[in-house]
Amino acid sequence: MKIGLYTTGVPATLGGGFVLRDDMARFATAFEGRHQFELVTIPPEDPPPSPPPPPPPKSWTRAKWDWLVMTPDPPPPPPPPPGRPPEKRLQDEVVARKFDLLWFNHINPIDTGLPYVINVWDLQHRLQPWFPEVSANGEWRLRETIWADAIQRAALVTVGSQEAKEQLCHFYGVPPENVHVLPFPTPQNAIDIAEGKTDAPAIVDVRAKYSIRGDFLFYPAQFWPHKNHVNLLLAVKLLRQRGRDIALVLTGANHGNRAHLETAAQDFGIADLVHFCGFVPYEDILSFYRAAKALSYVSLFGPENLPPLEAMAMECPVILSDIPGVRTLFGEGPVVVQPRNPQSIADGIQFVLDNPEQIRARIAAGKQIALRNNWTRYFAMLQDILDEFATVRRCWP
Repeated sequence: MKIGLYTTGVPATLGGGFVLRDDMARFATAFEGRHQFELVTIPPEDPPPSPPPPPPPKSWTRAKWDWLVMTPDPPPPPPPPPGRPPEKRLQDEVVARKFDLLWFNHINPIDTGLPYVINVWDLQHRLQPWFPEVSANGEWRLRETIWADAIQRAALVTVGSQEAKEQLCHFYGVPPENVHVLPFPTPQNAIDIAEGKTDAPAIVDVRAKYSIRGDFLFYPAQFWPHKNHVNLLLAVKLLRQRGRDIALVLTGANHGNRAHLETAAQDFGIADLVHFCGFVPYEDILSFYRAAKALSYVSLFGPENLPPLEAMAMECPVILSDIPGVRTLFGEGPVVVQPRNPQSIADGIQFVLDNPEQIRARIAAGKQIALRNNWTRYFAMLQDILDEFATVRRCWP
């Protein structure tokens, strides 16, 4: 089949979503297999029609009875025809390029009349609707309106874990055979560094660049409430009370919660340990993995998250939230903690600091998983899924 991978511009501040889409576009267009992939997007707006010629100037003429009369104004030109709406422009593009299927990867589908594959990143607006980022200002209703219709009409739905498949079938009544587990692959830049590729991003001296001294934990996460920064700050406070100071480096775009966290760090008496670095280049993210004592990924959303895969590829110890599905996806590599319990998080951090032999074994196990979970494997699994639908799609032109 010929498959159109729908793309649209996304900002780098999207974080993992930006990395995933950038990798996917590169690998899809270079892929050679049983199915062909091409990028497609909404064509630009139609050029405006040429303006009508200007009306002739008014003039005086001599009437039959020798009166002077003015030539009347000509009728106004008709309004220009409306341009094609975006959906129509995409539909015409799809027809012209003879696609058999469209693929929307974590992008709201556009109805063109063609069957489509949709990837669902998460259903957290159903699972944890109390978080403002998935519910406030009409966000819950917007997500539900878009996803419910899109999921139920999709030819194929892919999700990142078995748990996500069960949730999707439960919430939206989709037949299980229409939903396929396709775990997200490790970002390619992390694999390139791990394998010593010459075109891998250069390692940056992040300690000097961001004025960081001593051992530190690293948490690359946008400043959303669900990222659970506050419980991580409380864990750092507990460690200080135990006589174990360790710095914490936080990177990510601010989505309204950073001021709350800065105040919390002050209130907890650990402001001197916390580095708010803001949004940083992706190359710096990869370099932070190399320098950190551990990735402290304590998000309350998951388990389909990219930073743990990046960290494992880069041989960085991983402290990870105990969310259903993490052991299936990440094996025995991470140290798993209860994300709502600061003491559990503190214990996990202390375990990493105090047990170097066991951590080395976990690093080795994690790296093996991260390198195996690559884009070649991803597209091999995707091809098998598409093979099933190809037997149906050939029933019409």
